[in-house]
Amino acid sequence: MRKHVWNKVLSVLLAFALVLTNFLSFGNAQLTVQAEETVITVAQAIANNTGVATVEGFIVGTTSVGPNYQLSGPFTVPSNLAIADSPNETAKANIMPVQLVSGTAVRNALNLVDHPENLGAKVRITGTLSAYFTTPGLKTPTAYTIVDGGVVIDPPPGPQEMSIADARAKTGQTVIVEGVVTADNAALGGYKISTYIQDGTAGINLYASSATGFPELKEGDKVRVTGKITEYKGLLEIEPSQAADVQVVSSGNTLPAVTTLSSLEALTTAAGEVYEGTLVKVTAYAASVPSSASGGGYNVAIYDGAFNSTTLRVMETTGAISQIQAGKWYEFTAIVGQYDSYQLMPRKASDIKLAAEQPGAPRPADRYASSIKSTVDGDTAHLNTPVLGATTVRMLSIDTPETNYEGMSQGFHGEQAKLKLKELLPVGTPVEIEPADQPFDSYGRLLAHIHVGEMDINKEMVRLGMAVPYFIWPNVEHFEEYAAATREAMQNERGIWDPQNPLEQLPYEFRFTDRGGPDKYVGDFYTKKFVSPDKWEEVPVENRVFFYSTEEALSAGYTYAETMQPNVQVQLLSINDLHGKIDQSYEADFNGDRVNDGWFGRMDYVATYLKNREATNPNTLLIHAGDAVGGSSPVSALFQDEPTIEILENLGFDAGTIGNHELDEGTAEMLRLQNGGDHPNGTENYDGINFPHVAANVVYKATGEHVLDPYVIKEVGGEKIGFIGVVTKSAAGMVMPAGIQDIEFTDETAAVNAAVAELKAQGIKAIVVMAHMDAVQSGTKVTGPAADLANKVDDEVDVIFAAHNHLIVNGVVDNKLIVQAWEYGKAIADVDLEISPATHDIVAKRGEIVPVAQAGVTPDPAVTEILNKYQNRIAPIINQVVGEAEQQMLGGYGVKGLIGDNALGNLIADSMSFAMDSDFALMNGGGIRDNLQAGPITWGELYNILPFNNVLMKLEVTGADMFKILDAQLSKQYGPDFSVGGFSYTYDSETVKTVDIFLPDGSKIDPAKTYTLAVNNFMATSTSAKYKPMGQLGKNPVTGPEDLEALVAFVKNSTAPFAYEADARISDVREIAANTIGELSIADARLAGTGKVVTVQGTVTSKTGIFGEKRFYVQDATGGLFVLQNRTDLEVGDVVRVTGITAENGGEFRLIGVTAIETVGTAVVPEHVNVTPGTVNEALEGEIVKLKKVIVSDLTQTNTFGSASFTATLDGQSITVLIDSRIGANVASLHFENSAALDVIGIASEVNGSYVVKLRSLNDVKVFNPNAGFGSAKKGK
Repeated sequence: MRKHVWNKVLSVLLAFALVLTNFLSFGNAQLTVQAEETVITVAQAIANNTGVATVEGFIVGTTSVGPNYQLSGPFTVPSNLAIADSPNETAKANIMPVQLVSGTAVRNALNLVDHPENLGAKVRITGTLSAYFTTPGLKTPTAYTIVDGGVVIDPPPGPQEMSIADARAKTGQTVIVEGVVTADNAALGGYKISTYIQDGTAGINLYASSATGFPELKEGDKVRVTGKITEYKGLLEIEPSQAADVQVVSSGNTLPAVTTLSSLEALTTAAGEVYEGTLVKVTAYAASVPSSASGGGYNVAIYDGAFNSTTLRVMETTGAISQIQAGKWYEFTAIVGQYDSYQLMPRKASDIKLAAEQPGAPRPADRYASSIKSTVDGDTAHLNTPVLGATTVRMLSIDTPETNYEGMSQGFHGEQAKLKLKELLPVGTPVEIEPADQPFDSYGRLLAHIHVGEMDINKEMVRLGMAVPYFIWPNVEHFEEYAAATREAMQNERGIWDPQNPLEQLPYEFRFTDRGGPDKYVGDFYTKKFVSPDKWEEVPVENRVFFYSTEEALSAGYTYAETMQPNVQVQLLSINDLHGKIDQSYEADFNGDRVNDGWFGRMDYVATYLKNREATNPNTLLIHAGDAVGGSSPVSALFQDEPTIEILENLGFDAGTIGNHELDEGTAEMLRLQNGGDHPNGTENYDGINFPHVAANVVYKATGEHVLDPYVIKEVGGEKIGFIGVVTKSAAGMVMPAGIQDIEFTDETAAVNAAVAELKAQGIKAIVVMAHMDAVQSGTKVTGPAADLANKVDDEVDVIFAAHNHLIVNGVVDNKLIVQAWEYGKAIADVDLEISPATHDIVAKRGEIVPVAQAGVTPDPAVTEILNKYQNRIAPIINQVVGEAEQQMLGGYGVKGLIGDNALGNLIADSMSFAMDSDFALMNGGGIRDNLQAGPITWGELYNILPFNNVLMKLEVTGADMFKILDAQLSKQYGPDFSVGGFSYTYDSETVKTVDIFLPDGSKIDPAKTYTLAVNNFMATSTSAKYKPMGQLGKNPVTGPEDLEALVAFVKNSTAPFAYEADARISDVREIAANTIGELSIADARLAGTGKVVTVQGTVTSKTGIFGEKRFYVQDATGGLFVLQNRTDLEVGDVVRVTGITAENGGEFRLIGVTAIETVGTAVVPEHVNVTPGTVNEALEGEIVKLKKVIVSDLTQTNTFGSASFTATLDGQSITVLIDSRIGANVASLHFENSAALDVIGIASEVNGSYVVKLRSLNDVKVFNPNAGFGSAKKGK
């Protein structure tokens, strides 16, 4: 639902025009808009609150629910005023609320948000006296007079066409520009619109968060764009509000001339703004090329000969990164963009050309003059004058105690160092900056020594005991001077070396403790020997030089210490919670910005990522952390998940553990899958899994023996690693009890520690746990059962691969790395280990979660072949169309709040009740494994939603039993679990108890009466606390079909597309109380926004059922809206009073969760409003409108049930008209064709963000009669 500015109150707009003739005079001017002559006081208006009147009073504030009055600024509510007979009135009884309707001249002139100067002004306002905010008020004002103070506001002009240069100065305004596209959107924008356009004056970024519906923009296209000028991270953008706002005027145009820059200097200052959005060419040096992309692109640091620097942002989709080699000069053609600072964006590989001359790497000058702007901590300062384009200096060769590292501080010593640097470098101090030979770190900070006169401030901090030396190769200038300064500080027991108050951890140790251990090799400057990261303390602090790799140390002339051998580099690649989704792709948001980042998953893409990573290190092992199968796609599940095993074997997996879903069909089937054996649904001659699965805490009840080995030892690179498997103990309540009666799950910690003890006894010190246990990460903090396990188990464990809750985790707990790689093959985890050959222990570990993004990646042909083999075998089954979905329906668990249900859960619960002919139904959230997309519904889609083949059961329960059953599934943290059918209920989120259960007619459940309840057999037989009451309280069980079979039959049985929505079948009473407003006009209900409990009264304008279930449109004098309900049959003309929750779907405002509906009479149906295709907007949404003299085109059947649509066009403006088959019409029965001229009456609506008109009957369509004339936009003409 879009926020609108101008409403439909045409009388006010006409009145506004009259102002020009009667309000301007000098002296004590009165500002007037058609005020009536008879005037009453506020007191009189309160006492007799009926009829139309002009009320005179003083503006004293604004109104909110209660009513409560805000009598002083700043004001935030533009939709109303409060007036009184005295400007100083504070008593509620003497104040009257005044409605200000959006888009009217009255609101534009009087509201206190835009005109705080109107507070205290004396006004006369003409309107309808009626209850407003449950108290006597003045509504729908049509005219006003400002007796003292205030202004009259002209309507804002429409967008103006201008040059791009002029548009760049119109931030926040909507403009029209034309320009030539300078880069294919596919290269820079991908799934969204993010390319650049340029005219003869300037360039600008063209941006939209989704490319759906937009033309495919290519280099050389001339486009005309209507959009708002915005700014993001310093980059000016033009943002169209809809796809139609971007029009391709022509293609193949010559690109604007490329500007050649002699250096990068302009891009380091504000002078770069003139180049932003334009094509430039510059020669620069590529200092470094990252090995992996970040956010879809590579950030390459480039410099010119004067060491001016910027970032070359090379998007993956350009395919250009392979053109760049670090240490070379290039001629770059690129667009100037910005992300907090200017950057260059090449468009394609040919934009990067190796320079003819290669003069070697640029070198900074010895010294640069600047002055101090501020100091940050003990080793960071800000400059007034940039040096090499930077204003932040990380002081080179020193390390001071941390004051804020990941929210942690080293306390006293960190603050002392901060104060000392502030003392040495007061604001404004002239300084000389001595940059390092390689002067920038990975954060873009300048690495340098700061000099004041003859004093090296960096060295002085070391000499005073405020810092330790911190030399990272190759920046080792002044090493011996700093070593001497360190010895002086130590000998004199200064600062951090004070034995009475020593620094407990050096800054380097303090940081790596939080990161999972030391990560740099350490050399002795004087002996030229170096040791592995874990032996960093063996080198005296004053002698240390740090290296990032053994290769770097060797190239610097250092050799291994006598006892030192190179560490063995091991790579572990993992997946978790695949759930047999071997053929599924998912559009998903990886980086958490709420914008989908593309398509992820599918095992042939996973295979490519695994093989590419595996190729980088011969010491690679592939593992998984459980739930590789279970809840699988049909392509795997219909063959007992043997296709998933075939793919894992093809990829060469080395080890895995089981999750709860490996046991979905019981112990025997899990072991058959492990060891081999034929199954009626399986593949021929199935021989089991060719790599070990381990589980330390799964044992036979009878003997206590392990069902699977507790661990396996793998040798790689000459080193042995122990892999322990463990599955959450709560799996016992997640699996059908009948299938696992022979086994039990023991304590996870005890099982792991027992396995660790056995491994240590065999000399194994490198130990990894594959734990099918939850982990959750917030910032750097990891919590959950896997984190608890890390805190409790033997410290010989170094890495835990978590799983089960399908999240992304990469953090450290108790010096143990915990990783989890999302779900369904959307990502893989890459853990790099270093194992000491001397100790055979893991001395360094690093984790990375790698999204399996499909864009630009070639799927692995071997795995594709396996997928195709099985897909071809099941295609006739899974591709069968069984129904149609009008819109996307999301599923999953219930949620806390005012609206606790979800659309797909409601559909499934209703299908269960239908199949079992039961009063009620419950569906567990964990059993809903996918969402349902809009369009044709296939059997395969429904299988992916309900993949467990659970059998439906009908139980007899009392009304009192239902309270106990619902209470058991409520959670203080998460709220409800189950989806419900046949009833609705409320609960208290504080007491975590069910409050009321309502039948479909709105009456409350009878605690003593017996009802029938449909559930699945997992829910009915599970022994976990959430489900146990069903089995204990349910009587006389009756078995029915499988849940999937029931859902397919329900979908097939429908005579119209499904359009289920979340409709507040579940609601928190505290949220209801907090959001209940009371009775409002429909216009005020719309202004209240979504998530409010309101009561409205109006006339029914569409017969129930023609838009699904018993839904209908209702309209009062102020507006209209859509009501979702399934209680009462209504006819057009019924006057109803409805209580429900305001909501929105696809942009359309509606009431859901109806708790009361009462027919209070009948009335004449509101007359239609004459409109044109271009004037249907939010102000008319839900109301009856008439299109006259429109021409039909694009007449199309829109679904298999016969619904249709056509485009109605008049004077170049068009709108879609929808014909629902439920009104008794289809394409064949229409009495018109394309090119016909029609008069059309219908309901103005909004579908997926676009305004439409919905027919209520074919009688609403008349072939145009040219003798009837064409009226203006007035009621009833």
